[in-house]
Amino acid sequence: MTYSGIFAVLLPYMAFAFLGGAANRIGLTRGKPEKIILKIYINFLVPVLIVNYVVGNEVLNDIGNVISAPLLGFYGIVIGYIVSMLTAKYFGVEGRDSKASFAFTVGIYNYGFISIPLTEFLLGKSAVGLLLVHNIGIDTAYWSVGIGMLTGFSIKNMKALLKNPPLIAIFASLAVNFIFGASVMPAWLKTAIHPIVVSAIPIGIFVSGATLAETASALVKKGGWKVSLGAVLLRMFIIPALMVSTVMILPVSQELKMITAVQASMPAGMLSIVIVKYFGGDVETAAQTIFTTTLVSVVTIPLWIAFFMKLLA
Repeated sequence: MTYSGIFAVLLPYMAFAFLGGAANRIGLTRGKPEKIILKIYINFLVPVLIVNYVVGNEVLNDIGNVISAPLLGFYGIVIGYIVSMLTAKYFGVEGRDSKASFAFTVGIYNYGFISIPLTEFLLGKSAVGLLLVHNIGIDTAYWSVGIGMLTGFSIKNMKALLKNPPLIAIFASLAVNFIFGASVMPAWLKTAIHPIVVSAIPIGIFVSGATLAETASALVKKGGWKVSLGAVLLRMFIIPALMVSTVMILPVSQELKMITAVQASMPAGMLSIVIVKYFGGDVETAAQTIFTTTLVSVVTIPLWIAFFMKLLA
């Protein structure tokens, strides 16, 4: 797959993020409308998306994939947290809250909005189902280790994880797969949910761009260029290299290796800014991290994916 081919797939989805940001800045979605869209996305659109890609997916009848995918997802996030926390001080990030916010946003990548359409384009629909199972490990690391860094570790964080609608949808869909087999979803139901599936990703990216634009004033922090430089070096170069170097030597399926490569190339997760703000973290540091890595990723995602796919072929 060439750089230009991957870039052509990526560009329209990035455009939705910038449209969301523009809509926020001119006041079209700011405030309550944005929160309503986000709630609909998390509680309805994403679960339907998951059912579409997981139910009836024969790749997920392989117990090896179902076990190894979440473990790799968990590892990819935790290694990012560790590296970011240990190096934060070298990029001018001082203080416990600022370091935790930096590590949290650098460590968690955009594991759904952009990676889902890219994975389907590069590897096919069945690979998206495996990616979503891979995301179980990411969500677990996010709500346990990640939130623990921001607030202190507690059982409350794990309870929040168990109430997560997308995670519930994944487990329910896997259970349906194992019990009823690959042909359980009738054709009429697939047709009925198709418009929802098609719209879910653009809406998610749009609202993420709007959420990030809400914190635009935080991008002018004094000495912020060091934070931005550190975020780009870690999230877009060092951590992806660590993730793919690890998966190269592990006895996992080729499809899972390719999924890891796609995920590793992603920028910092846009919605992390909402979590940092909610838990009283350093919003300025988080905003700079997310904005800069997202901007740079327009160029680096196609480069990394093209390189990784040749390396893992």
